[in-house]
Amino acid sequence: MKNKKMKLIIGGILIGVCVGSYFLFFSSSKKVEPSYNVFTLSRLDPLLLKGEVKPAQTEDIFYDQTLGTIADIPVKNEQEVKNGDVVLNYLNGEAQTRVDQQQRTVNKSSLSAQQAAQNLSRAQARYNEAQASLNQANADHDRETDPEKKEELKGKVEQQKTEVTSTNNEVFQAQQALDLANTEVNDESAALESEQGKVTSTVKSPIDGVAMVNEAGKKSLDQPLIQVLSKTKQIKGIVTEYDLNKLKIGQEVSVTSIGSNQTAQGKITNINQLPQSKNGNDSEIPTYEFIVEGDFPWAYGSSTQVSLPQPQLVLPEKSVLKKENKTFVFVYKNGRAVKTDVKITDVNGAKNVESGVSNGAKIIGNPDDELKDNTEVQVVEND
Repeated sequence: MKNKKMKLIIGGILIGVCVGSYFLFFSSSKKVEPSYNVFTLSRLDPLLLKGEVKPAQTEDIFYDQTLGTIADIPVKNEQEVKNGDVVLNYLNGEAQTRVDQQQRTVNKSSLSAQQAAQNLSRAQARYNEAQASLNQANADHDRETDPEKKEELKGKVEQQKTEVTSTNNEVFQAQQALDLANTEVNDESAALESEQGKVTSTVKSPIDGVAMVNEAGKKSLDQPLIQVLSKTKQIKGIVTEYDLNKLKIGQEVSVTSIGSNQTAQGKITNINQLPQSKNGNDSEIPTYEFIVEGDFPWAYGSSTQVSLPQPQLVLPEKSVLKKENKTFVFVYKNGRAVKTDVKITDVNGAKNVESGVSNGAKIIGNPDDELKDNTEVQVVEND
């Protein structure tokens, strides 16, 4: 009987030990699942935009029919030119016809002026003769002592005075006629000079640069006959409305040539606030043009990639908490969640860090109400 009870006690002890060992083993082998996700705060990747090498200044020269026909183009395609160099010569046949007509008019007026000058010379000679005769008559009258002859000479003096007055009027009229003829000659000569200036005309380059000659411009008034491209180059880039706010005047960027893979530094100098035309497709995303200035050695029209650094640190919205007028995040340090005050600004829905945390900090991305400052936590890193 005693042996039987002893066996039951020993068997109960063994069962208890087995059951305890079972629960102890399996409870200790069960892992605690992490509750939070952690990410490393880092700067955004550079914004990459398309660009094209363009001349900083372009001067278009179109065929001007009012100047006549093209006599010659004294520059070759892609030839370097200086400001003031002749790049186009015109010949105006209609102007030449007007010059010939005007030359005949000038010749005619010149002949009239010559005749007027001759008339003045003859009138002056008659006046001089009349004045000399009057002087002689006065002298004879003054010397004569015989009253009868003196009276006779007096009548001659009066007659000569009348002659002097008459010839003087002729001189005055001849002088007026000559002045009028000379005025006509001057006016007609000026008109001739004006027309002569229209027979041939030149067009000069307004800037230093490279002349691009387009033969199609001789037949189409919509296409420039010559384009003078400045040797100074710039990049014209395109940005969508989604990234437009990320560009700033004066922002330094890196430009890479697609063809040569060479890189040069530049600076944004202009951002067009008006979108480019959509070519009639309303579904297209609006795009805007911006200008990058710099020293770019690549050919006009070369494709480039403009890289804009984005130094800002952006926090996911779920990682940011607010309580009692304070904004904070939990930073994961040494296995603990450390409550850290931050200052952020909202830019188009993105929460940009102003202060509080720095590049490389590990941020808990899904904090909840159970999480407290300096709490020991297990996390999954999502980097």
